Amino acid sequence: MQTFFKRLLQIVEFQGFKNINDFALNGLNYDSSSKLNRLKDEKNKPSVEILLDIANCFPKINIHWLLTGKGNMLLDKEESTSLYINEPAEEYALDKNAQLVKNVATLKENIYLKDELIRTLKEKIELQEKQFFPLEDIIKNLEKRINSIEQFTILAKEKLDIK
Repeated sequence: MQTFFKRLLQIVEFQGFKNINDFALNGLNYDSSSKLNRLKDEKNKPSVEILLDIANCFPKINIHWLLTGKGNMLLDKEESTSLYINEPAEEYALDKNAQLVKNVATLKENIYLKDELIRTLKEKIELQEKQFFPLEDIIKNLEKRINSIEQFTILAKEKLDIK
């Protein structure tokens, strides 16, 4: 039985690439061929990303064959047209867009609520500051009275010769 990597090499040859590195760089637009080269080891399985990249870049390749070795390397005309109907993708995109719009609306609402909370807290701080300033004056007056009482006590002791 052929391995996944050997089937991948068949695609490389069929598509006219020099080698797996050329296929990875120029066929799939990868930065390197390491994603594909790791598949030489039969224990490693291809990622969904690799399969999707191959399916998107080479729509005539039969992904079922690539995965299992069953069937033909190329899709027949009927299979290839039935696999590429745009409605599900468009529907998926619309669902995702609707979700994004909903998320943006939620974020805007959260920002508005946070702004309102900040405004309310600022108002409370201003109110407390207004209440603090009269207290500051009262404390200063009390300090003056205490000083006056202390001075009076000292003076009274001196006059009365109390030690």
